[in-house]
Amino acid sequence: MSVTQQRLPTRQNVSKVLEHFEAKEGLIYLSGQVVAERDDTDVEQPFRQESNFFYVTGCEQPDFHVTIDLATKEIHLYSPNLDPEHVMWMGLPDTLETLVSKYDVDDAYYIDTLNQRLAQASAVYTLPITKTNKIDTASIKLCNAEQSKQLHTAFAKARSIKADWEVEIIRKANEISSIAHAKLMKASKVGMSEAQLHALFLYESYYRGAFFQAYYPIVGVGMNAATLHYNKNNAPLRNETDLVLVDAGCEVNCYASDITRCFPVGGKFTPEARVIYTIVLDMQKACLDACKAGAAWEEIHNIATRVACDGLLECGILVGDKEEILANHVVAAFFPHGIGHMLGLDVHDLGGYMEGVERIDAPGIRNLRMRRDLEEGFVVTVEPGVYFCDFLIDPVLNDAKTGKYINKDVMNKYKSVGGVRIEDNILITKDGHVNLTTVPKEIDEIEALIAAN
Repeated sequence: MSVTQQRLPTRQNVSKVLEHFEAKEGLIYLSGQVVAERDDTDVEQPFRQESNFFYVTGCEQPDFHVTIDLATKEIHLYSPNLDPEHVMWMGLPDTLETLVSKYDVDDAYYIDTLNQRLAQASAVYTLPITKTNKIDTASIKLCNAEQSKQLHTAFAKARSIKADWEVEIIRKANEISSIAHAKLMKASKVGMSEAQLHALFLYESYYRGAFFQAYYPIVGVGMNAATLHYNKNNAPLRNETDLVLVDAGCEVNCYASDITRCFPVGGKFTPEARVIYTIVLDMQKACLDACKAGAAWEEIHNIATRVACDGLLECGILVGDKEEILANHVVAAFFPHGIGHMLGLDVHDLGGYMEGVERIDAPGIRNLRMRRDLEEGFVVTVEPGVYFCDFLIDPVLNDAKTGKYINKDVMNKYKSVGGVRIEDNILITKDGHVNLTTVPKEIDEIEALIAAN
C-alpha cells in the first residue's frame, strides 16, 4: 500500500510553537531547504525539507519561505517566482491558489513580495539555522541571538509532544519499516551480502511509497555489528551461524522510524548468540516496563545497565561484585551508548537536551541523546545493546582496576556474536507506553518466521 501526501494540520503545530514563545508582535520567518548540487556540476542531490519548516507548513517543496504573524497568527507561504527555464525542465509549479488548498496556510505569495512584508514588521524572529541570504537584512529588524535561541527552544518544546496525527504518521513509518525488516529476515541466507539486504530494505520501503530513509541503513554481519554505526554494508554472508544486525527505518511525510533487529543468517541462533540476544531483550523489556510519563530518562538507561550487568555476570563474562562493577562503569565497555532518543521529524529529534541541562559525564551514559523526564506524547526509541568491540573493551580489560571484572576466556567464547541491538519506537502515555514497532523480536518468533520461508 502506497503513502499518499495529504494536507497536514500544521496550523496546530504553529499554535504550539507560539504557546512557548514570549514575543507577541512581529513575524517569525523561516526559509525552507534548497536543492543542493554535487560539487562542480549541476546534478541535483535528493531533496529533503528542513524539519522545522515542514513542521509549521507541511510543505515538502524546495526554495519556499514562510512568515507567521505573532499578533494575528496568520501564516503566509512564499513560492519561488515563475521561471520559464525551470518550467521547461520541471513543469509548471503549483499556483498560489493550489498552495493555499494544499497546505495549512492563510495565503500564498511569490517571493518577490517577501522583503516588503518583512520590512513592515516591528521585529523578525528567526531560528539559529535560518538562512537569510534571500532577504534584505539591512531593511529588516532581525532578532538578536538570544531571541533566536528562545524561538529554537519554543520549537523544541512544541515538537517534543506529538499530536495524534503525527503519531499516526510515525506508526505508518513503523509499519512499513517493520514489514521491510521481516522481509530481510526471510531473505537472509549464505551467499547473499549486506549490500543485498540493504537494497531489499530500500525496495520494500519504496514499494510502499516511502522514498526516503530516516538515516543511512546499518547492515552488519558478524563482527561488523560490533561497530555501532557501521555503514560499509558490503560484506558477504558466509556463515549460517553469524548474526546480522539491521538498523534501518524509513520516513513517511518527513516523520522517522528507527528500528533495529538481529537475526541469524541461517535462521537458528547458536547457544552463544541466544545468550547475548536474551540479555539484550531482557534489557529492553525492563526498560519498556518502566517507560511512562514522569520517569527520568537517565534512570531508564540505568535500568538497562543493571540488567546487562546481571546477564553478563550470569553467563560468566563479568565476575565479581555487581555494585563494584557498576561503580567502575565496566558495563559501558559492552553497552557504550545511550538507551534511546527522541523521534519525530528527525531520527534524533529536537528536544533531547533543553537549555541548561548538562550531560552526565560518565562512561556509557555520557552518550545518552536525551536527558528529560518522559512526558505524555513523547515518541522515543528504546534500544539497548551488547557489543564485543576490542577498541572499547581492551582499555577496560587492561586496566588493573577494572580488568579483574572481565573473564577474558569466557568473553572470547561469545566474541563472535559481534553485537546485538534491539530497538523499538514507543509513544509515552500517562500510565505506560504504546509500542509502534511490530516486527518480531522474540527468538522463537524470529526462527519461526525464517523457517516458514
